Amino acid sequence: MKSFLTEQQVRILKLRAKGMKQSEIAELLGTSRANVSILERRAREKIERAKNTLLIWEQINSKVSVEVHAGEDVFDVPERLFSKADELGVKVPYSTAEVVAFLVEHAPVEERLVKRDFVLFLDTKGRLRVGDCLPGEGEGD
Repeated sequence: MKSFLTEQQVRILKLRAKGMKQSEIAELLGTSRANVSILERRAREKIERAKNTLLIWEQINSKVSVEVHAGEDVFDVPERLFSKADELGVKVPYSTAEVVAFLVEHAPVEERLVKRDFVLFLDTKGRLRVGDCLPGEGEGD
């Protein structure tokens, strides 16, 4: 299977998932702990970039999305999402309370206020997601 990870990175991540320490892996592979540390860090960075790339792809293909701006009251966001979904003929499978609870848990929200801009969207499977504002967004929101 094609991957962004090298075989060595996959091997190290598998061993770490089994609970092995970097020093133990280094001894097993005949290398230094520092080398294992570097390979693991680079693997995790690649995984994070891949996750972010998938999130962007899901956001691009989303059924409905709304930009949420710093300073907004989180309780105002669900109505904007529902209104946009109605315009597009998309059913949002969540209640207002569920949207607010999702935002409080997954978005940069503190004491009802949004701390930084983000996009709330429904992915192609109808799941709520939070992503960054993409270039070119905002027209018509």
